[in-house]
Amino acid sequence: MNLSRHYRSELTENEQSELFGRLSVSQFNNLSVKITLFGEYEDRRITGIVTGIDPRHQLIKIETTGTKWDWHLIDFANVVEVEFE
Repeated sequence: MNLSRHYRSELTENEQSELFGRLSVSQFNNLSVKITLFGEYEDRRITGIVTGIDPRHQLIKIETTGTKWDWHLIDFANVVEVEFE
């Protein structure tokens, strides 16, 4: 399998603010979101509820459910898209 590298376009301040707002809504209202994360060769998606946001370190904690409960710590710089489920 031959994967080609792709590059992330820089988000504007307004786009970053909108993504951060959606993450905050997920946290404060216990709403499920699908977060798309930039990957050098392929983007990755995580679905769950945001349970923590650290604005100083730009980190997001998301709890996922499915076959097993798990959580992930995400660098906000890697977030490409946030959609409500």
